[in-house]
Amino acid sequence: MGYSLDEDKTKAALVASGIISEKLLDELEKTSLVQEAIGDHYDISEVRGGKLAVKQRSSSGNSNKRDNLNALLMAIDSEMNGPIVNQRPGMGEGEQGPIAESAGDRRTRMALTDMLSPGAVSELAKPGLRGNAMAGMPEEQRLNRAVGYGMKLNNGYDHITGSRLTMGLDGGHIFPHNNYPKLSTADFNIAPENKYVNRAKGDREGTALIKSLTNSFKKKFGPASKAGPVSYSEMPNLWNIGRGFE
Repeated sequence: MGYSLDEDKTKAALVASGIISEKLLDELEKTSLVQEAIGDHYDISEVRGGKLAVKQRSSSGNSNKRDNLNALLMAIDSEMNGPIVNQRPGMGEGEQGPIAESAGDRRTRMALTDMLSPGAVSELAKPGLRGNAMAGMPEEQRLNRAVGYGMKLNNGYDHITGSRLTMGLDGGHIFPHNNYPKLSTADFNIAPENKYVNRAKGDREGTALIKSLTNSFKKKFGPASKAGPVSYSEMPNLWNIGRGFE
């Protein structure tokens, strides 16, 4: 006959028996949450004081995966037809309202805030920054930027196009750096973005951006009929512009 453990009671019993301290248990739980949030893209290690260091993982050799194809296709669709991601899928424009942060997201946000070392904060805050922008950034903004970037990685998808954040990523500007310099370091203007999408964007917007994204698709992956192990025209689960997954 099966049985289930009461997690809270088990933790309390471990602390009460002296097997583990409450502080260490808290740190282990938060470390696990940080690993879940950013561990697909960063290697995590413990440094002095129990804080966590992070190092970005290499994505070399992953240039022709289906997720990269979809990232470009979904970016083209978003530029042509508007954002694919809704605040709450299935709800109308007038029904959205503000979104309350879930209890799980609050725990992850707190874990990132409490456990990242100063070096890790700088590492997660730097995507998208130009020149010496990091040097003049207040400590509080640097932390908010790092935690915000970690939370977007934790979501697992591009918050505008909906493409999966599984391959090589860059820090992408929503409003291009050179066109909107005053917004370059704004926290809301930076998000993890597929590297092929980011590099095709540059300072382009509108028609020029759609053309560049389309050219990138053709250059990196060839036409849909290109021969290979599996031609792209035969690959399942590719995004159809204007229609989605069919």
